[in-house]
Amino acid sequence: MSAGIPLDDDDRWPWLDAVGERLAAGRDAGGVVLACSALKRAYRDRLRAACPGVAFVHLVGSRELLAERAAARTDHFMPPALLDSQLDTLEPLEDDEDGVTIDVAGDPSSIAASAEESLRTFG
Repeated sequence: MSAGIPLDDDDRWPWLDAVGERLAAGRDAGGVVLACSALKRAYRDRLRAACPGVAFVHLVGSRELLAERAAARTDHFMPPALLDSQLDTLEPLEDDEDGVTIDVAGDPSSIAASAEESLRTFG
């Protein structure tokens, strides 16, 4: 990604497996929160297979806001030029998936508080 080339599914599977293992270990230790771009349903299915009961937070925002924030980052592995490929790949949470959708227009503290409050319904 740092070279401006989007990852494909074959690139993502080992990484998703490692994330799933960490989720399962964290669940067994009392809980864990991990951030990752599980853009497709198939990716989230893979995480659910490793850690049944996982709930997702789907962060949403306008393309303009996301582009502005990506451009403001420094020393990040994903260049802003890949935003459109990420958005093209994105499959929003479906009705049968445990998770919540949170708008990212606010500041990080309010986004985190909203996610935490919304996730309380999942146990």
